[in-house]
Amino acid sequence: MLLIGARLNWLLSHGKGKSWGSAPKKFIQIDIEPKEMDSNVEIVAPLVGDIGSCVSALLGGIDSKWAKAPSDWTGAVNAKKEANIAKMAPKLMNNASPMNYHSALGALRDVIKARPDAILVNEGANTLDLARGIIDMYQPRKRLDVGTWGVMGIGMGFAVAAAVETGKPVLAVEGDSAFGFSGMEVETICRYNLPVCVVIFNNNGIYRGTDVNPTGGADVAPMVFVKDARYDKMMEAFGGVGAHVTTPDELKRAVSAAMDSGKPTLINAVIDPAAGTESGNIGSLNPQSVVVKKK
Repeated sequence: MLLIGARLNWLLSHGKGKSWGSAPKKFIQIDIEPKEMDSNVEIVAPLVGDIGSCVSALLGGIDSKWAKAPSDWTGAVNAKKEANIAKMAPKLMNNASPMNYHSALGALRDVIKARPDAILVNEGANTLDLARGIIDMYQPRKRLDVGTWGVMGIGMGFAVAAAVETGKPVLAVEGDSAFGFSGMEVETICRYNLPVCVVIFNNNGIYRGTDVNPTGGADVAPMVFVKDARYDKMMEAFGGVGAHVTTPDELKRAVSAAMDSGKPTLINAVIDPAAGTESGNIGSLNPQSVVVKKK
């Protein structure tokens, strides 16, 4: 198996487990960082260098005798791809309220397609995971996210830097939890009048906004935020433009207007609190506490 443009970390199950099947496998990995080789599984042919030069060298070593991939295999892969696209299409075009992640990201996908030179900044849990697979990019070096580390809090800094360095419009798609780490950078965006449109997927919580307090107390669950918070008012407080949307059509119109105007804008996109799922089932790694009830 040839690995290009990705690493065998948690995003690819570390190259192990049922995701990769039971048959023996050997990996060829192209990576610019030598320390990544053999970090999770053995790499039988490590190719250290940038993707362009390594792939060019590989292609240069392929002659006319190189066997082409079987047509039944390439056909099966293409059929699977087309089936997935057809299955996903109704989810991305759904205009119901409240929105879920797929319908909201479907609207943003169209915005980026119409503006391929815009910079996309993205962070969150479900917001990040799903955006990577739904929003296509049409030019290189236009997507900025946390990479493979899953760090939250970088979105606003990335957005400010991208706007300053490129002068291009920036669309920052933020989960409400991720935005909370550095949300006050909206003041910086307004102070320098940067062409940044921030979209916050507001589902009232981390993963979901429907969790309950496990202790049975009156307080909300630790992963539930202030219900129906209006993040758009933060941007308005510093002189920017705020918008509150509840449907994909409203979201698309608001983002398009912001990208056209170049004005600092924050859009509070209301997502169904029950729409989220735990990213990667990482909660299963948490230690389990034992609650002793008094008699």
